[in-house]
Amino acid sequence: MSGLEERERAVELYFTTPMATAQVVEHLGYPTRQCLERWLAMDSRYAGHMAKPIIPLETRRRAVELVLGGMQQKQAAKQLGVSVGAVHGWVRAYRKGGMAALQPKNRNSAQGNKPADSRCVLASWRPLCERCFSAV
Repeated sequence: MSGLEERERAVELYFTTPMATAQVVEHLGYPTRQCLERWLAMDSRYAGHMAKPIIPLETRRRAVELVLGGMQQKQAAKQLGVSVGAVHGWVRAYRKGGMAALQPKNRNSAQGNKPADSRCVLASWRPLCERCFSAV
């Protein structure tokens, strides 16, 4: 399967099933969740549905450094291109739990704990889910 075919299959699976992005990735074994979200962002059907991007740990760490170094949260947010609320939350989290508290959270962790086969229950999924239904 070519890269374009894989891309089309992943995007189509997302739109034609109730699977979340993490579930599509787990089911297909490709791409990464972030890559699938980029592919979805390029599709007109997905306009306006993009989740907030996960801000990298380095940006979070830098924001905390700037604020603890005496910069106002508003200035730090402007310099880093993030919201003041995000900076406030990161500083508060850092003060409460240190660097470990700044780690980005996996938003889809609660949805990805079922095996892929148990999610493929609709007959209409068969054309997109050959792997699950080949054993049926």
